Amino acid sequence: MRLTTEADLAEQFGLSVEKLRELRRRHRWPHVRLGRFDVRFTDAQVEQIVAQHSQTPEAAIAGPVKVPGQTARSAARRRSA
Repeated sequence: MRLTTEADLAEQFGLSVEKLRELRRRHRWPHVRLGRFDVRFTDAQVEQIVAQHSQTPEAAIAGPVKVPGQTARSAARRRSA
């Protein structure tokens, strides 16, 4: 099992390490903590993160998902946020 560091994953995603850490916290990405400040990602976790933030072609065609009583405009704004 290979473990990827935050710096390596940030480079792979084209992000700064600070931005990657922010996204990891905000989206509660799966990770392995080896110490207080040492965070790593397994290959399966990286695949899970990519899948979590990838959009399938069917979802792109379907458009925004509406909640009952919600306008189309607010549904589109909710999806882009």
